[in-house]
Amino acid sequence: MSWTDVFPVLTDQHIEEFQNVATVEEITQLDSWFDVDRIINAKESKHIVAASLFWKNINATDEELPTPTLDLLKNAKELGLVKRYDPWEHYIAPLLEGVAKLSIARPDVSFRVYLAADLDFLEDDLVAVGCEVYLMKHNSIRHSPGGLWRYLAMEEEGKLVTITDSDRAGEVIHDIERTELVAANGLAHWRCAYTWGDDEHDAAHYRPILSCQFGSAATYPVKLWMKAMVWHTLRGTLSKNVVMNGVEIPAFGATWPDYGFDEWFLIVAMHTRMAQNGVLSFVNWNDRRLNQWFALDIEYCTWANPSSEIFHYAQPIVEPEKIHSAAELEITDARQETDVVVSE
Repeated sequence: MSWTDVFPVLTDQHIEEFQNVATVEEITQLDSWFDVDRIINAKESKHIVAASLFWKNINATDEELPTPTLDLLKNAKELGLVKRYDPWEHYIAPLLEGVAKLSIARPDVSFRVYLAADLDFLEDDLVAVGCEVYLMKHNSIRHSPGGLWRYLAMEEEGKLVTITDSDRAGEVIHDIERTELVAANGLAHWRCAYTWGDDEHDAAHYRPILSCQFGSAATYPVKLWMKAMVWHTLRGTLSKNVVMNGVEIPAFGATWPDYGFDEWFLIVAMHTRMAQNGVLSFVNWNDRRLNQWFALDIEYCTWANPSSEIFHYAQPIVEPEKIHSAAELEITDARQETDVVVSE
């Protein structure tokens, strides 16, 4: 059994079909979701840190949020508009503070924010701390397309790219160093894998690439792949299932424009192509949830590029008297703690 026997892949044939068959109206709609309207505070740098910033509920079945304003963002919790994380305190404030510090520590690195069209009033604040702002043509529908915008940075030739979430701006310097060290040692990518949700034995919830924490030294036509994948998804010509023991099971995150589609894109369109260029996988030594699917993943990566490696790391030491249960030694699900600006 191989990775591609279990997980679907956006093939070159899928991409060619999109290019040859998609109508003008369909292409216009897709362009509106993924095109940049204008660039503010453009920077020349060899290393780009990319994050998306938008304010939407996460699934198509959720109600619409009101048109954002600075006052709404800062008082969203008091106004009853927060179902998950407070947009200002959890995302925007950490972003502003983190980029300000990063601009001093690493002025050679550009922190790029792919900013939703309806958040354009944040431009001045973002530029003031040193951000490069890519203002999008769209507000994002729900979690998508906003969650995918940051991957557009991987289209730039000859650049290192570190993908992050806005609330991780204060700690992203460590990820920057990972990207630079991996590139210096001949591999194109680093990533962290994890299992989403409670069923660790279900391939439908295995995520080979944590969307807020990976790096790339390769260049890809990401926008084309995004448009092709969304087009096929909406037409029903690309599987939304994984295959376990010959049975197709609906995959988490495979529904456009719902939460998780950004990582589903990484699985279906990016993972096999990234593997060919060499991947360093970071694994917590105590993570007991990365079982057979991670093994299948690693087998594929090392087959696609024998230079691929695994790096096991340890958690900070916990004093014995402070350990109350075995659960405290388990790796936390990083995706539950970090995300782009959304409200469930």
